[in-house]
Amino acid sequence: MINRRKFQLPKFFRPPQLGDIINQRYLIGESLGQGSFGLVYECQDEWENELVAKVLVPQNRTYEQVHQEWSEELNKLIHLRHPNITYIYNAFEYRNTFYLIIERCHCTLKDLLKMPNLAGDIWLPSLAREILYGIDFMHSFGYVHKDIHPGNVFVSLVQDKLIPNKEPVFMFKIGDLGISRLEKDMDVFNTILAEWMLPPEYLAPAKYGLIGKQVDIYHTGLLLLSLLLGEIPQFTCKEILDGKPRQIAESLSSPYSTAIARSLCRRLEFRTQSALDFWREISKASK
Repeated sequence: MINRRKFQLPKFFRPPQLGDIINQRYLIGESLGQGSFGLVYECQDEWENELVAKVLVPQNRTYEQVHQEWSEELNKLIHLRHPNITYIYNAFEYRNTFYLIIERCHCTLKDLLKMPNLAGDIWLPSLAREILYGIDFMHSFGYVHKDIHPGNVFVSLVQDKLIPNKEPVFMFKIGDLGISRLEKDMDVFNTILAEWMLPPEYLAPAKYGLIGKQVDIYHTGLLLLSLLLGEIPQFTCKEILDGKPRQIAESLSSPYSTAIARSLCRRLEFRTQSALDFWREISKASK
């Protein structure tokens, strides 16, 4: 018997609408926008958990192709369960549409950077520890995120249910694992990055080395540089190859400037070698 579902086309895709109850459990709220994975919506379950529903958009792909991408994303989220990586609650197909139900965080680091008079030096050790902890965990399983930037770092507010008036605790989490890859499967041809984030080894691998897990170190350096600057810097390819990100880090009067500058070195042999090494340098500078 032919499996007809295998040959269904994207025309059967049905994005959810405000007020829909999906899979008899999840109430769909407002649209939160579109990311690299697909559409994102507010969502709540019957336990009153604040969640998001991520919906994979076909974009001229077959049912089978969409299913494959959804399965790959799901496997990453299941294997990479860590306090500093956004947590997956459920995954399912509903009306020929593939869903991931993930914890909803309060905001992104990009939102936080819009706060006036943000004290970057005060925030930096906590942010660095939690993001580097999550990256170290991913790297231990052979994965490279490839897309660490302020829009993919989430701020979670952990509330004490027994003391509702107590101030919530801030936690930083890595999200959007859509383009993460096993390091052994990476090369410059299957790596898609925003221009301002391009590491030198992407632009000139013959000179600076092969792209791999140290791309996450470079991106974390840019992330922490953004925190100290209070804005997300933009770099051209020429400025990246000239080492401008490292030069800016070195010019800052922060106890963390040296550690950040090392993470932004162009040559891989001089760049911070691991997430744990990076945290050790940040931790030492904070004392």
